[in-house]
Amino acid sequence: MNPVSSPGLAQRLTALLLLALVIGLGYWLIDRVLIGQYRHYQAHAERLQDRLQNLQRLATARPELEKAIQTIRDDQRTAAYFLPPAPPTLAAADLQQRVKTLVEGAGGSLLSVQALPAVEEGEVVRVAVGVTLQGDLAVLQKTLHGLESQVPLLFVDNLEVTARQLRPRLPDGKVAPYTRIQLNGQFEVSGYLRKEGG
Repeated sequence: MNPVSSPGLAQRLTALLLLALVIGLGYWLIDRVLIGQYRHYQAHAERLQDRLQNLQRLATARPELEKAIQTIRDDQRTAAYFLPPAPPTLAAADLQQRVKTLVEGAGGSLLSVQALPAVEEGEVVRVAVGVTLQGDLAVLQKTLHGLESQVPLLFVDNLEVTARQLRPRLPDGKVAPYTRIQLNGQFEVSGYLRKEGG
């Protein structure tokens, strides 16, 4: 018997070990690649199924929501919350006058008030003005409270306040021995117009 041609026990074990390693690697690849892809697609399908169910629930609720929205539109009490019907430029002029009246009524100085471009937002038009006022803390507080507590509804956005100390002049022309805080406030005031037929 030729010793070179007959495999030894060590070679057989090595061959079996290599075979087991190849089978294990093959199984690992199948698990990672094929089964991993299957799990990924299964999870994705479950997420899509959940999303479909949510959309179906929303679609079922749509008629009721549209009916509720129409009820609100038809309610004449909500009309008071909108600016009086007018073209946006006239509504902005009315808004400027409202701001001027509030600032001066609070004892402040209106440095500037300027109409901003009207913006359509769905079935309403946003009318806004930019305001710069000067006064003390009470003036700013009264003005902001007056704007946000009246009807029609007005909204204050982008409020920036700067403060500085100053010594006021007394009636005799002399500078006072005390200081006061003067505030400059800049903000936007906006209200909404209903569109024609809205």
